[in-house]
Amino acid sequence: MHKLKKGILLAGVCIIGLTGLTACESGNVKRGTVADGGSTNLEYSGSVIDNNTLGKAAKIEAVIDSSFYFGAEDEALEEGIYKGMVEALDDPYSKYYTKEEYAKLQEDTSGEYAGIGVTVRQDTDSGAVVVVNILPGAPAEDVDIKPGDYITKIGDYEITTEDDLDYLVTMIRGEVGTDVTLTVYRSSDMKTHDVTITRRQVENRTVEYQMLDDNIGYIRVTQFVGNTGDMFEEALNDLDSQGMKGLIVDLRSNPGGLLNVVVSMCDDILASGKIVYEEDKNGKVISSYEATDDKFLDKPMVVIVNGESASASEVFTGAMKDHGVATIVGENTFGKGIVQSVIPLQDGSAVKITTAKYFTPNGNDIHKKGIAPDVEVSLPDDYTADDYMGEKDTQFNKAVEVIKEEIK
Repeated sequence: MHKLKKGILLAGVCIIGLTGLTACESGNVKRGTVADGGSTNLEYSGSVIDNNTLGKAAKIEAVIDSSFYFGAEDEALEEGIYKGMVEALDDPYSKYYTKEEYAKLQEDTSGEYAGIGVTVRQDTDSGAVVVVNILPGAPAEDVDIKPGDYITKIGDYEITTEDDLDYLVTMIRGEVGTDVTLTVYRSSDMKTHDVTITRRQVENRTVEYQMLDDNIGYIRVTQFVGNTGDMFEEALNDLDSQGMKGLIVDLRSNPGGLLNVVVSMCDDILASGKIVYEEDKNGKVISSYEATDDKFLDKPMVVIVNGESASASEVFTGAMKDHGVATIVGENTFGKGIVQSVIPLQDGSAVKITTAKYFTPNGNDIHKKGIAPDVEVSLPDDYTADDYMGEKDTQFNKAVEVIKEEIK
């Protein structure tokens, strides 16, 4: 196995999260800069902010000042103008951050802050925050919270459809040893309940692996974070040394993560060729990533996915499928094929907007479509997290069946 050469890593791509709790559904996020506040580096060439717009805004402010019963703060009105402009894009991934919100997003989490060991995503239709995974040994394992639960409140703060997932995550994290109370809705019993969790540092082991019967290697990847690529390569090497004849990679409920990490993992599998590429709104290719050297996996492979496999998971799945090196088993993937850029403004605020779309090696646009499996398998209605890799885990069992046939 080999590591991806540094020259083709996508610089500046990151996922906003924290130790022990990571918000991954927002997918690949780039950081950029732009000057404002009258700087000649940013020349206005739009058609929205003109004298008519300014005049109308002034009249609305006058009406509020003269007639609004409760009164309004000037700062809140100003921030509302900026938020409204971004919300008008009708893009659930584009957000405006106030100076305070952006500062909180940038807080260092290296040791002072901790999490609860939960991976969450945000439903793009309802804005609800959904629990995807709970890390083994994490604080969240000690309370009544499960994958599929909806988080409706953080402390006294009630989550709304307008809230940004990355910012909500910063509200859940905090100093080691402090508590956070979450209100959780569980659809199976149609009730809400509160859980109080003590924050602590959590080792985010995103890769688990084992050798199954008949020398079938099995690797489960729960996120694509900083250490995932190294752990994946270590798993491949270890399974290889044990005489692995075929490989199953389980990406179910993996909401995504860092693009450079998934590119590196694809490079561990593919001998050559394109992995993924990005286009801007004009159809111009702005980045492209390819396998870089001649080491590759020359064994049968199956990838298991479901409707919660998103973003970087779909980069991996799409590359494996387009190159014909793996059979995809499970359900249609989530369909998150766009990239956001966070652009700081001079006054300390920032905007996050969708700036690019990525495509699979064969040019497939998977956004809002997902990737269809080669072998479609659904889990039974009574399946629970406790049934993982058991008799009721029909997707895992089908993957084993398929890989056994391919090994013959």
